[in-house]
Amino acid sequence: MAEKQEITWDPEADRRIKRSPFLMRRFIRKRIEDRVASRGRTHVTNADVDESAGMYRQYRFK
Repeated sequence: MAEKQEITWDPEADRRIKRSPFLMRRFIRKRIEDRVASRGRTHVTNADVDESAGMYRQYRFK
């Protein structure tokens, strides 16, 4: 079984996620981390949050 890598967050990307509604943060964070991991990466950047903002545009990411 493959060992799961820990995903790290760029401070600005993390700050943007914290501005989304409290009840949705865990869901959004998990979706972004899953997408980053599926691409073989272990670090979430602002660009990843920008990409997700289009999918979840009803929530604030600014």
